[in-house]
Amino acid sequence: MYLTILGSGAGGSPGSKRWRAANLITTDDTILLVDCGVGCHYRLSDRGLLTEVDYVFITHSHMDHFLGLPEMLFQAHIEDRRKPIYIFAPKIVEDTLKAAAPHTLRGLRYEVHLRRISEGALLEGRSLRVVSTKACHHTAEEAYAFKVSADIDIVFTGDTSPGCETIERLAQGADVLVHEATCNEQYMDICVRYGHTTTLQAIDVARRVGSNTLILTHIDEKFNPTVYLEVKNSGYPAIVAEDNMVIKL
Repeated sequence: MYLTILGSGAGGSPGSKRWRAANLITTDDTILLVDCGVGCHYRLSDRGLLTEVDYVFITHSHMDHFLGLPEMLFQAHIEDRRKPIYIFAPKIVEDTLKAAAPHTLRGLRYEVHLRRISEGALLEGRSLRVVSTKACHHTAEEAYAFKVSADIDIVFTGDTSPGCETIERLAQGADVLVHEATCNEQYMDICVRYGHTTTLQAIDVARRVGSNTLILTHIDEKFNPTVYLEVKNSGYPAIVAEDNMVIKL
């Protein structure tokens, strides 16, 4: 089982060092995507996986987490995708996709199955299970975190404020916690205002839930330029996500 960070940046992060949120999980028989920011289809295509992704899970309706979906679906058609794809997303994402790309969705060579997210089990397979819970991201109409269980349990918080009880329950004892870290302590007011988490707050969450591995992502180059230094000074063995990073789980 592998986790590939296709995009590790926050929505307002300047420059191209960190692309928008996208996380790829590959198992022996399944490929799934958690969030699909702009440009995601390029990195999938580079890996020969654009026609192979089985499932897409979108955490919430902010553009940096789902705006790559229409391009991904169309480019997969261009690359002669034939297998169906299943997309789990909040209602507003489903509605936006249907409104923004109606001709694209109707003209594809393959089937697109849109599923509206609710709390609880989203996917139950022989070797893979995906469960969702509400995140604490007050600037989004709906926001979810996901736990993906295969050989191990990996939790994706999506965008969230710290101390989110639903997420902490979901993440108790998780092998891997992929937690957002939009800001450093200097810009904590930005995190509070927009419903995000700082580096040190994410580390505190990992300590409380007893996660074996913490991966920090959704990093804003403007509001969290010191993420590596903060991790080092904290003494906690967190991994700072970078674009194209591949982690064997």
